[in-house]
Amino acid sequence: MRMQHIRAMARKEWWHLFRDPRSLALILLMPTMLLFLFGYAIRLDITEAPIGVLQESRDALTNEIVSHLDASHAFEVTHHFTSRKQLRHAIQYGEVWGAIVIPASFSRDMLDGNAALQLITDGVDANTARLMRNYTQAMVNDYLLQHGMQPPIQLEDRTWFNEAKESRIAIVPGVIAIVMAVIGALMTSLTIAREMEQGNLVMLRTTALTRGEFLIGKLFPYFIIGLADLAVAILAAVYVFDVPLRGSLWELVLVSSLFLLVVMLQGALISIAAGNQMLASQMSMVSTFLPAFLLSGFVFAIENMPTVLQYITYIVPARYFVSLSKLIFLKGVSPFVLWTEVLALSIILLLLARITFVRVKKLGLLM
Repeated sequence: MRMQHIRAMARKEWWHLFRDPRSLALILLMPTMLLFLFGYAIRLDITEAPIGVLQESRDALTNEIVSHLDASHAFEVTHHFTSRKQLRHAIQYGEVWGAIVIPASFSRDMLDGNAALQLITDGVDANTARLMRNYTQAMVNDYLLQHGMQPPIQLEDRTWFNEAKESRIAIVPGVIAIVMAVIGALMTSLTIAREMEQGNLVMLRTTALTRGEFLIGKLFPYFIIGLADLAVAILAAVYVFDVPLRGSLWELVLVSSLFLLVVMLQGALISIAAGNQMLASQMSMVSTFLPAFLLSGFVFAIENMPTVLQYITYIVPARYFVSLSKLIFLKGVSPFVLWTEVLALSIILLLLARITFVRVKKLGLLM
């Protein structure tokens, strides 16, 4: 072992790192970003979960119970329903995470010692539904303890859109978004960087190829492959994991194609910025997988995150597609009703297309 050789190799590697500031920045920022995202985005409890209340019995006792729930840090009563039709509509369209129904005979049942409340939760997020049941039971027991009441209140738990509360059914539609985000961005992030590494752009500059033709020609094959991956994912979800597809298949394909175009343009932009395949693949994983996994509502509810992270999620395309995928799969809601998510994806698509088109101009191709 000769120290001068080790010093020479170490000096060479240091210079290599400093000559590639993008890779160095990625190495230095990655631990901090991971710590920040995992520390703040992963929340295994609930805070100010929006719930609704249907009081079929309106008296002092039921009003006190509702006020007790609203005063807790776990819940925020955002809706007071007058009918079960309103309740169903609010849960179906995600306006509330659950609802508490207080029957008309509640006060009389309390005197008889057999009072019961009904909790209806949204099973699209099975983990949150279980947490809401536990928190509701704890809040009710706490109210009884504070007021010295002995008869227990039974909690009748019902979960809509995922009656068995199986995490598999709630997670698989979101997994499709993760798979498409990673595959779509990773595939396209390598394509232009590969041309730059191999020097093929020099030859392309001598042709009459325009920027639009270059981009469409580059992305079209990967779009077809992405649709094939989508078909496999949907078939696996329905026939292997037994996830019910309650909405329209063609509407799901339509919004999936829109999301696929977004992540493909994101990958193309990364490819141009990176300039080499290794850095492009690393940047693609950091900018697609982590946000799609942590900041899309795929596993952890966005409303439970700190306010700063909630605002950051608005620029994460997977946030909108995860919501659309789950609602089409499990609730049968049309994306035309959820036009805000579709509009958000369309705006992101247009912005990415414009930025990518401008960056391609620097490659020396024609207008």
